[in-house]
Amino acid sequence: MRAFSKGREGAFDQIYLRYKQLLYNYFQRNCQAEVVDELFQEVWLRVIASAKRYKNNNRFRAWLFTLAHNCLIDHYRKQTTRFNGDSPVPIDTQQMVDVDMQPVDQIVNTQQIAEKLVIALKSLPAEQREAFYLREESGFAIKDIAEIQGIQPEAAKSRLRYTYKKLRASMQERAL
Repeated sequence: MRAFSKGREGAFDQIYLRYKQLLYNYFQRNCQAEVVDELFQEVWLRVIASAKRYKNNNRFRAWLFTLAHNCLIDHYRKQTTRFNGDSPVPIDTQQMVDVDMQPVDQIVNTQQIAEKLVIALKSLPAEQREAFYLREESGFAIKDIAEIQGIQPEAAKSRLRYTYKKLRASMQERAL
C-alpha cells in the first residue's frame, strides 16, 4: 500500500489480486446478494481515495476489512433497517466435499452437516456471524477482528466464544 500511495505502477494491481477474493467473500457472507458488487467496488474506491493518507504500518489487511465493515454499516444505515442477521449466508457445499474421494453415504452426511451449519450461522446475530467469518474464513487474529468491528479485543474474544458456544449447541440440537 505504501508503494501504491507513492505512485508505483502496478502496486494497486498487486493489492487487488491479493485481497479481492477475501473481500468479495466477506461481502457475500454479510449482506444480500444484490448489493455485494456495489459494496465491493465501494471499498476499492475508498482504498484508492485513501492511498495518500494510509499510515497503518504492516496492517493493511485489517485496515482493508475495517473499510469493508464501515462500508457495510453505512449501507445498512442508508437502508434505515436494523442489521438484524437475516442476510443470506451462501456456502457452497460442493467445495466442502471432494465427491470423487468419499463414499456416497459419507458425502450425503457431510452435505447434511454443512446445511445444518448454514442454518446455525443464519441464526446468529450479525456481529457474531461477521466475527466468525473474519476468524474462520479470512484468518484474522482477535486484535484484528476487534479493530475491524470497532470493539475492544476482550469484546471480540467474548463475541467469538459466544459464537462457537451457540454453534456447538445448535449443531448438537439439530443432530437429535
